[in-house]
Amino acid sequence: MGSVLVSLSGGVDSALLLQIASETLKEKVKAVTFTSSIFLKDDLMRAENLAKGLKVDHIKIKFDILSQRDFCKNDKVRCHICKTQMIEELKKEAKKQGISYILDGSNIDDMKDYRPGLKVAQKSGIKSPLLEAGLGKEEIRQEAQKRKIEIWNTPSSACLASRIAYGTSINRNNLSIIEKGEEFLHKLGFREVRMRYHPPIARIEVSTQEIERLAELPIRDEVVKKFKELGVKYITLDLSGFRSGSMNDLLS
Repeated sequence: MGSVLVSLSGGVDSALLLQIASETLKEKVKAVTFTSSIFLKDDLMRAENLAKGLKVDHIKIKFDILSQRDFCKNDKVRCHICKTQMIEELKKEAKKQGISYILDGSNIDDMKDYRPGLKVAQKSGIKSPLLEAGLGKEEIRQEAQKRKIEIWNTPSSACLASRIAYGTSINRNNLSIIEKGEEFLHKLGFREVRMRYHPPIARIEVSTQEIERLAELPIRDEVVKKFKELGVKYITLDLSGFRSGSMNDLLS
C-alpha cells in the first residue's frame, strides 16, 4: 500500500494491524486515535502505549461528536452519523500527512452484528485488512499472543454511547455515569462488563460465570451503594449475561 494511516482504538484488532503494518512499511505508517467523551480513557492509554512501543507516530484528534444534535438524539442512525464524521477527519489527516490509505481493525466477526459504521467505512474506501484476510476475533487474539502483544486477551471494548438505550439522549453526564460504573465493576474483579443505561435503570451485564458472585453479599451491596452515588435509581443484573451489542435487540 506504500503508506498507511491506522485507526488505532486501543483494542487488540487495531493493535495487531498496527504491528504488522509497522513491520511491513516501517516509517511509512502513522497511527491515529480519536479523543472524546464517548471513548474510554483506558482505551486511549492503551493506544498511546502501543504506538510508543512500536515507535510509530501517534496522532490524536479531538472528536466533538456531542456537538452533533442528530447523534445525541440516539436513534438507529447514530453510528452512521458518528462514523461518517470520523471518516471525514481521517481523510483530512491522511491528506495532510500525504498518506495513501486509511486502515481499520474490522474483522469478519463484525459482520455478524448490526454495524452501520462498517458499511459507511467500506463505501468510503477505508481498508480493513483483517476482514479481507478472513480473520475472526479468536484468530486475531491467537496471532497477537504469538507476537507478544500485551493486550492480546483484553476484553472487547466499544464506545460508551453504545451502552445508552436507543431513544435516550446522549450527554456527558450519562457517559460519565457509565464509565465510572464500569470502572468500579472492573475494580471489583469483573473482567467482561457492560453497564447498559436505560435511565433511571442500570442493567449490568457480566459473564454468566460471574453472575452469582455479583448477586452475593457483600459485593451486591457495594455495587448498589456505588451506583446510587452515581445517580442511578434502579440497579438490575441481566441474567442473560454479557453479550456484545445487546442494545441492538431494541431495533428488532
